Amino acid sequence: MTLLSGKRQALRQELTGAARRSGALGFLRACWLAGAASLVLAGPALAQSDDVEVEVKGSASFVAGIVDGEAKSDADIRVGVTASTVLDNGLEVGGTVEARGDGQMPAAYWGGGRYSSLTSGGPRGIGDDAGDVYLQSAFAYARGGFGYVALGRDNGVASQLAIASPTVFSAIGVNDWRTDLTGLNDVHTINDFSGHATKLTYMAPANLFGGVLGGVQIGVSYSPSTDECGVGACAPVGGYAPSALSAPSAAGLPVFAKWENIVETALYYEKALGSDRDSPRLGLGASYLSATEDATDPSGLLDDYNAMTVGLNLAYKGVTVGGSVKNTNAGLDLPNSNYLAFDAGITYETGPWGFVLGYGQADANREGASPFDPNFYRETQSAQAGVSYALGRGVTIGAAAQFIDSQKPNELGGDENIAAVVFESSIKF
Repeated sequence: MTLLSGKRQALRQELTGAARRSGALGFLRACWLAGAASLVLAGPALAQSDDVEVEVKGSASFVAGIVDGEAKSDADIRVGVTASTVLDNGLEVGGTVEARGDGQMPAAYWGGGRYSSLTSGGPRGIGDDAGDVYLQSAFAYARGGFGYVALGRDNGVASQLAIASPTVFSAIGVNDWRTDLTGLNDVHTINDFSGHATKLTYMAPANLFGGVLGGVQIGVSYSPSTDECGVGACAPVGGYAPSALSAPSAAGLPVFAKWENIVETALYYEKALGSDRDSPRLGLGASYLSATEDATDPSGLLDDYNAMTVGLNLAYKGVTVGGSVKNTNAGLDLPNSNYLAFDAGITYETGPWGFVLGYGQADANREGASPFDPNFYRETQSAQAGVSYALGRGVTIGAAAQFIDSQKPNELGGDENIAAVVFESSIKF
């Protein structure tokens, strides 16, 4: 029974005791470079120890499906290497790198929804912005009685400690997806605006209050700046203004969006609601992120960025229910402009089988985005029903039916709704 997944699942454990051929070659090369770079920051401490542990973790997912009668597919691959050692004084030091291959990830993270807000947050990693392979993370860390400190490129605490609606899939869903074959899923409740920008992260010791209140994890991350997104890279997929006004000078789109002093704080809380092993478990995640707009963009549309998220899950035996909500101004200085999204779902896992029902909704308002039409908006609803089966050794297969409805002005293409049947195979190692 899992309230958190991936890196966040490791935190829970601490609290509770197909790419193109060239892309594949590039991905392997990136992994080799990652292995070498993992010792750059933590190298001096590791070099002084004779007991260095090296751990390799990764995941891969392949999704194929029929979207309104058209066959589509996508793959996502991640491989990470961690080298660590424990010094004589009990301090653990190490370094981690992770390479990724993914054709759907834009060069910069989005300010609100994936298709309705500026993709002008932190970078996805190091590599060609137009390519599918890049080095996603590279950081050094130290862990001891004082807590956990990391320096380098990694996602921040607002993302690491986030809770969203439960799912039985790795890549497909109504929120925080790795793969979206429909091209319409705009529901995004993870507070990940800083992306994988260089940052300093601190997490207080687990069970900071002695476990009296349950498992508590508190953290803060600071990023000096995000990358400047540049001409033509700030607008979201699908357009931010009518196609006739696509030129940045005509539409008034931000051309050199950039934010500085990105501060994010987050809290994760987990508690068993009873004394026996099968007691229900409650998980709560909350975060706040703020960033200062550096005023280099001449459009006058940008403002300081802020976003707030809350997520809640309740697990009992094989059933988990929960959801999350996110509210942000998307970094825009426009009247009545905001992005509000939420998701909710339920999963049931019995033996190797898993079942999920999920729903998500997002409203993105952009009043005053264009002098020709003062109100641009995108309202999205997403629903999913699916089943998965664990084959063992980290391998899972599954299938889901999805329906997405997107309402937006005619200048942005008008209303759309898409039905899809998708199949996922995934592996974790």
